[in-house]
Amino acid sequence: MPISPLDAAATPMEEKPESPPAKPSGGQSLRTAPEVPERMNRESHWLVCDKSRVVASWQNNGKGWMLNTRTGPISAKRNQDQIPAEGDFRLVELKLATAEEGHRLAGITSYRLARRWALAKLARGEDEILSAITELGSLGKEQKVAVRDAIRERFMPRIWENSREVLDYLAGTDYHSPGV
Repeated sequence: MPISPLDAAATPMEEKPESPPAKPSGGQSLRTAPEVPERMNRESHWLVCDKSRVVASWQNNGKGWMLNTRTGPISAKRNQDQIPAEGDFRLVELKLATAEEGHRLAGITSYRLARRWALAKLARGEDEILSAITELGSLGKEQKVAVRDAIRERFMPRIWENSREVLDYLAGTDYHSPGV
């Protein structure tokens, strides 16, 4: 049975610890000042990961932000009591491009979110989460596995199977994705 590129990317690799952010003067703790988008790209799919799983997702389907629960996705707006108040969260943008043969996964960008109250913004509006970005982020090994699983669940193989840069990033733990 042939191995899919996502399965091949899931081979165990040595995880290197994330380097601590440099602390510039002025009390900020940004590695690099992120270029925070003013609005979410409506052609992308967005995920929020904690240390090991996807806790929320957004697709341009009119439902808004959805929390991932054991029983399935639920509206963040209508279930604010289930939104985690604090944690180590990453906002992940899965960038899609339109090619002659249809859509394809073209890139991935990760942002670190504020540790407290960042996810409460999911219930306030689609773009509000962008104001909780503190810096460009990287994904740890378990987060990359969760993102790979989300890609496999959301997209048909023809969308992601030729996205070598994204798959290579999700297979490794030591560099940021190309095009960030």
